[in-house]
Amino acid sequence: MKSLLCFFILFINMVCQPSGTGRLSGEKDWIGTYHFSAKNRDGMKTSFDIQIIRLDNITVKYMSDEDRPEIYKNIRSKFVTKDKISIPFSPKDKDMGIIYVEKVDNEFYISGSPIYFINPGNDDLPLKKVK
Repeated sequence: MKSLLCFFILFINMVCQPSGTGRLSGEKDWIGTYHFSAKNRDGMKTSFDIQIIRLDNITVKYMSDEDRPEIYKNIRSKFVTKDKISIPFSPKDKDMGIIYVEKVDNEFYISGSPIYFINPGNDDLPLKKVK
């Protein structure tokens, strides 16, 4: 009887648990390669190349005029809302290491502390989906 009860509890837990793919619903809308670049007040260019293979496998390439490119791989995104994800590309930089990608209709926008720092007054800017 105990084994039947344990089996029943395990079965209910498996059936009632949200699946991992439920979190990733609509994932195909996000998959692609994105590019963003802007110049700050001093004329220095900063850019991000973001490749979303899956929402739990993202590569971010951060480039600045004065530094060599930094590449962050195997990043897991998190949903902020159903149309906005956060991408913590550099945990050591805390808030400066998180960017947000938001989908509005068929347009994508990038925001976050690094974007605001590059271009004060604009905390979100168009993000070009390359493919």
